[in-house]
Amino acid sequence: MLALAIGAHGSARADFEMTDKKGRRILLKDNGTWRFLESKEAAASAPQATEELKIENMIELQLLRRFDAPAGCRFDLSLANNLPYEISNLVPDFIALRSNGAVYGNALTSFAAVKPGESRNRSIQFAGIPCTEIAKVQVSGADRCEMGPLNKFTESKGKCLSAIRVMASELLKFEK
Repeated sequence: MLALAIGAHGSARADFEMTDKKGRRILLKDNGTWRFLESKEAAASAPQATEELKIENMIELQLLRRFDAPAGCRFDLSLANNLPYEISNLVPDFIALRSNGAVYGNALTSFAAVKPGESRNRSIQFAGIPCTEIAKVQVSGADRCEMGPLNKFTESKGKCLSAIRVMASELLKFEK
């Protein structure tokens, strides 16, 4: 049955999940590889990773600086991985808001291969707006992260974002 699924899977070219005769869940990847997934029963009895994280075991996201760039306002960020496992991929969405609460725009950046205890710096830029017109940057999204027990197949939204602690900033309001 597995060989048939892999053969059929090659023509579809998309990840596919199936259950074998023993009830084990298997993920067939579009690159021809496969792996067992955690069973629903085991997942239900296991502690939820982001719900039971202690405050010191969170991802810390910090706003380092902001400055006017030629095409808009640029922010430098730092992400520190305080989790006990690697962050394979995390893509938060950053929303710039004006002082009246109006959304100006958004920017994405990716943090990848951040091992426990490591930090990564990234920059985001909001084009066409000076820094003085941005009153707040809000962090959202990040739902399709790859870290520890969380992956793009995690059913509930907000699990990846809940593992991030946004550090207060003196530069402007920076929050989730």
